[in-house]
Amino acid sequence: MKIYLQRYDIVEKEDNNCSNRLSVDIVNIAIFVHMSSKKKFRLGGSYITMIISISLVLLILGLTALLLLHSGRLSNYIKENIVMTVMFREDVPQAEMLSLQKKLELDSRVKSTLLVSPQEAADRLVEDTGEDFISFLGYIPLPYSLDVTVKSDFATPEVLDELSNSIKTESAVGNVYYQKALVQEINVNAGRISLFLLGFALLVFIISFGLISNTIRLAVYSRRFLIRSMLLVGATRRFIRRPYLLQAVWMGAVASLIAIVLLESLLVVIYKQLPELQIIQSDIQVAMVFGGLLFSGIFISWLSSFTALNRYIKMKTDYLYI
Repeated sequence: MKIYLQRYDIVEKEDNNCSNRLSVDIVNIAIFVHMSSKKKFRLGGSYITMIISISLVLLILGLTALLLLHSGRLSNYIKENIVMTVMFREDVPQAEMLSLQKKLELDSRVKSTLLVSPQEAADRLVEDTGEDFISFLGYIPLPYSLDVTVKSDFATPEVLDELSNSIKTESAVGNVYYQKALVQEINVNAGRISLFLLGFALLVFIISFGLISNTIRLAVYSRRFLIRSMLLVGATRRFIRRPYLLQAVWMGAVASLIAIVLLESLLVVIYKQLPELQIIQSDIQVAMVFGGLLFSGIFISWLSSFTALNRYIKMKTDYLYI
């Protein structure tokens, strides 16, 4: 009987020990699951932060690119609206006027021509000056004229002087004039503004590249010990780089798409508030900027990850703790 009771006590103690070990294992598993989920949540939060940071930097880069392109289109728009006025002589047959107009339209330098009647010229002058000189004089002292605009590439004083001199040789033409000082000022200012915006865009690109590189480098820095552990167990450099580079491409693509959506929304608001800007809008250039943002986001993210990975792969173990 005593032997049976002792065996029973031993079995009972073993069951208690097993149940205690099982409880401890369950607690450890729960702690591991909690820590894993917490780590995943932390990593997910860091990914979101990186994507938002990269997208904001790309948004600024896209705005700068659009500003540069729109400034060029605005300069061309102003140049192509410089009017050269051709004044015809009195009693010139309208057939000769139309013949000269057709001849100028075939010129590769000319963008458009418009034949203006004396009445239309008088209405313009009354609108500009605010004085009704027709009722005072009793007649319209203005002849027929031809408004000529040239393409933006030819809107220079030299080309306009050459075109003006060639038009003056026509027998039906009395005089030709345009605002030469205005043309010179437009060309000088357009060149300065384009040079300034180009330098500013280059500076923004360098800053954007640095910010994105630092953001990704910090993310790789936090995993330097994991990279070293993979090297110690025999993983090749290509095997180590592959998941990080794919992740960088994915984050760059997502950040670029977010930046494109934000930029498009901003453009819609701007064009709604300032509809005059739609004159210089170019869908092709906007699409080029969007494509450039997508390429820049992916390429900069990939290049930054590649250089950071190479640095920590080649780094000695002692320097990993610095």
